[in-house]
Amino acid sequence: MKKKFAKVLKSPFTWISFLYLLSAKGHLEIVDTEYSVRTAKAIIENGSMLIEPIFKDQRNNSPLIPGTDKIYSQYGIGILAIFIPVILIAKFFSFASGLDETLLSHFILSFYNIPFAILGLWNFREILIALGQNTKISNFLMICLGLGTIFWKYVVTDFSEICQIAFILGAVNSYLCKGNKNRWILISGYLSLLILLKLVYVVVIPPFLILAFHEAARDRMLFKKLIHGAFLLVPVGLFLMFMNWIRYGSIFESGYGGAQSDFSIHYLLRDWKDYLISLDRGIIPYSPIILVGFFTIRKFFKVNKETLFLITTICISFYLLTASWVGWKGGYCWGNRNLVPLVPLICVSWAFLDWKNLYHRITFFLFFLISIPIQIVGISLKTHEWSVLSREFKDHPDPYYVPSEIEGSTMLFCEKLFNSSGNYSANTFVNEHHHTINLSNYESFIGFNFWPVHACKLIDSSLVGIMGKGVLGLSILVTVGLIIYFYPKSSKDLSKF
Repeated sequence: MKKKFAKVLKSPFTWISFLYLLSAKGHLEIVDTEYSVRTAKAIIENGSMLIEPIFKDQRNNSPLIPGTDKIYSQYGIGILAIFIPVILIAKFFSFASGLDETLLSHFILSFYNIPFAILGLWNFREILIALGQNTKISNFLMICLGLGTIFWKYVVTDFSEICQIAFILGAVNSYLCKGNKNRWILISGYLSLLILLKLVYVVVIPPFLILAFHEAARDRMLFKKLIHGAFLLVPVGLFLMFMNWIRYGSIFESGYGGAQSDFSIHYLLRDWKDYLISLDRGIIPYSPIILVGFFTIRKFFKVNKETLFLITTICISFYLLTASWVGWKGGYCWGNRNLVPLVPLICVSWAFLDWKNLYHRITFFLFFLISIPIQIVGISLKTHEWSVLSREFKDHPDPYYVPSEIEGSTMLFCEKLFNSSGNYSANTFVNEHHHTINLSNYESFIGFNFWPVHACKLIDSSLVGIMGKGVLGLSILVTVGLIIYFYPKSSKDLSKF
């Protein structure tokens, strides 16, 4: 028993899970999630997927449903498989304890990404090992992905990007399990789950299909691979078309109305650069450590061209697709929500880091030291907190007058270290303004955005400041401890390359 307990304590997954649990929010941050929550409740209570729109003008933006003012949620059906059990559990505990059902369901749902984060990190580690990286280094690099990139922020919010990452990494990991005769069924399963969450992921199917044909040219087993690949994908595709038909009367309508076809080269020309380097919505500034992955592309190409092709084609096709859409960056979010699933895929090339190479080690740690403070700022604040605060400065003709999201959020984070009231002096952020900004009406903006802090507001609001600093300090301490403990130290721990 003691050995098992010691083994659990030594597992990186234990401490990563602890950090995620500690830094979760305890409430729903994203209005998009409320649509899925309402749909889950409607299924349980009314046997219907029709819901009241959250905003009155939502009826004008959604496909019209004859005979009712209600709408169908445009978000993926797959998420309901997670939300329905949670709502049922919340109903049970609400009945048994008398606590508010909505409070309970939102509290539980604020943690729902964590199991999928652990699955995603496990798949990431297994991918690194399958590509030849040392196991101990793979553990260390997995920790760096989980805590040193935008991954951490999205684990502790209620966006579904972490679920998407878990499934797409599962598909890649399954592809690398060359000894598994049923691996194409596993790939089919993961891709099916991915598409159930978000229909746009049909774009990742062609790279897998091309690789199936490529393998078949060698082993003459194309028919078997196609049957295995279609084993779950085809039924899921038919199910989604059926659901579209019974809801909207068309197999091609998914609920987004005109927005689902609002792609244009104009938007691509507008966004392609910002999606990479913008301090508001660029993939690189929010996770600088991903740049390390580009240093090993040459070795990746030499060792495993097929997997490099898979990763590259998925990333490029998804990047071009999202950058061509009308959406600015995925709504109120930290960084660019649309590109978050690409971060771990880019980091797969860390499998070819040579830990014996001093240049590789120094470069990796330099970017990690730049990345980790950004993640600490991200997890500490409400997702749209800076967006709300920055409205105070939008009266200026110069678009660069208002600090970027990273700059503004960093200033707000520093201010919150000493001020948890929700009232701020405007010149803290922009010199030319001297009025007071009062955000205390936004209850979740008061103090740092951790669930123990919000719990204090229900018990004793005077503890908000000290609790926020305590959770923040403990999170930093555990993060530093994890990095030190799992850093590959001995010659036996070093890379195979």
